Amino acid sequence: MPPRKTSTGRFTHRVAGLPAMRALAHPTRVRMLHLLRAEALSASELARRLGIRFGSAQYHLRSLERAGIALRVGERSRRGGTEILFEVPHGLWVDVEPDAPLGMRQAMNRAYVAELLRRMDAAATERHDVDNDVLSTREIELDADGVDAANEAVQAFLHRLDELALPGPTEGSTTFTAATVLLQMPGRDA
Repeated sequence: MPPRKTSTGRFTHRVAGLPAMRALAHPTRVRMLHLLRAEALSASELARRLGIRFGSAQYHLRSLERAGIALRVGERSRRGGTEILFEVPHGLWVDVEPDAPLGMRQAMNRAYVAELLRRMDAAATERHDVDNDVLSTREIELDADGVDAANEAVQAFLHRLDELALPGPTEGSTTFTAATVLLQMPGRDA
């Protein structure tokens, strides 16, 4: 699907269906998604950064490409060969179908949480003079209008973070991970 503008004027790159869900149901592919959102990379560069074999990187990258998540954006010559460069659009939006298989939804959630835990563990290994970590969990009740407003607020928050983000590391800059989760919980009787 081509990128489209939302009601707030932001572009999104929407993907949907089981191929997208399968692609994001593996922690390695979730890590690739983050790397490819930051910059265009080849399979060999992904393999080096993730510490995996080149063939594994190609396999996972093909899965992301088939799902429409990773896009071919160019080529570069390296060591007498040509590498294909891929990236993930910043406005990626994965539509999860309401009737998607429960096991697939759970696999996606676990892959996402595995990457978040990896990042949280890495953050905890280093002491800082100032604690800038913000961790918060809330369970809230929303009506239909509140659901729409909450989704819009999450998107506005992410957009604002993108506006604040530097194009890359600079002297004096600090890397942060921001994770947002807005989950509809099962009914009280479940």
